Amino acid sequence: MLLYLVRHATAQDRALGLPDPSRDLVDKGIKQCQKLADFCKKQQLNPQLLLTSPFNRAEQTALLLHQHADWPEPQKQAWLIIDTLPEVQRKALTELIKQGVESVCCVGHEPDISALLALLLNTNAEHFYIKKASITALDLSPDQVVLLWSLPVALL
Repeated sequence: MLLYLVRHATAQDRALGLPDPSRDLVDKGIKQCQKLADFCKKQQLNPQLLLTSPFNRAEQTALLLHQHADWPEPQKQAWLIIDTLPEVQRKALTELIKQGVESVCCVGHEPDISALLALLLNTNAEHFYIKKASITALDLSPDQVVLLWSLPVALL
């Protein structure tokens, strides 16, 4: 299964005192999403499923990818909420493979994406830091994981 991991785009600052799940994208984040969507469309990246954390900033990122890259409608997944154990996320991805899903994009949060990458690639999460609105591609099978590429939005 081809797996795309997208970190949500830039959102309202935590210092504003808003509840974490309700922080929205700011203008910079919306522009990042449009840039990411343009890249995905140009590269003909078309995931079969678009899954997202139900936190506003992740949902809004996924919705903009849906609208601007013609990706499937986003589906909220509780296992993409921040601070979900990477083992739980790996189990959910394994279930998707068993169901015959060929490609999926998961929109989530840091440090969760780095923790999942570390688990899948059998390394330490400290080796990764995924920037906002970045995309990482992996080839995921039951017995092997291959990191294909990882791009920050600034390089798109």
